[in-house]
Amino acid sequence: MEDSSPEKKIKEIFFKIFPEENDSTFKMDKKQLEFENWDSFAHLQLVSKIEKQFNMRFEIEQIMNVNSPNDFLKFVNNQ
Repeated sequence: MEDSSPEKKIKEIFFKIFPEENDSTFKMDKKQLEFENWDSFAHLQLVSKIEKQFNMRFEIEQIMNVNSPNDFLKFVNNQ
């Protein structure tokens, strides 16, 4: 059975936006500053793709407080 957990889906989105990431370098608690190319544009791409994947909308305050894949996961799990 394929793992389609929210965590797995978020990880796949991060891999699309940060192709330099892989299973050995990626961690759900990795901070924004630890991602080489996580700038404001990448942040918007992440928000957009995660909103689309999970059919949800982030509040501005949430968008500004996301600093790691885990932060996205918390919002997805609490929607």
